[in-house]
Amino acid sequence: MEVALKNDTPGVAQLFVRRGFDSEQEGNFIEAIDDYDTALRISPGNAEILYRRGIAFSKIGELDRAIANFDEALSVNPAFVEALYARGNAWENKRRFDRAIEDYDAILRLVPNDWQANNKLGDALREKLSVWA
Repeated sequence: MEVALKNDTPGVAQLFVRRGFDSEQEGNFIEAIDDYDTALRISPGNAEILYRRGIAFSKIGELDRAIANFDEALSVNPAFVEALYARGNAWENKRRFDRAIEDYDAILRLVPNDWQANNKLGDALREKLSVWA
């Protein structure tokens, strides 16, 4: 069995990712994080797993840890639009609208007609202006 696991490392990591995602769907974010941790030990630097773990951290209010995971995912894949959205949302929740605006701008450079990014950018700009008022 152990030989089979070593030969199918990506498959094993995906099993933990699936289980982590199922845990997220059930609201068990700590269990999800544990599974994503295991998946990352098997498949270090995997942008998708880092993103999923960041989402789970954001769900439990660990925004700094969420942002760190999104940062790492984006260092692996700078065009990872979902990670940019998630990090932008986390920055908004921390009321760091300047940083959220940077992420939404980055999305629009990648996907110029993304209406959701345009809306998020507008919201973040309004929030930033209201903070200054």
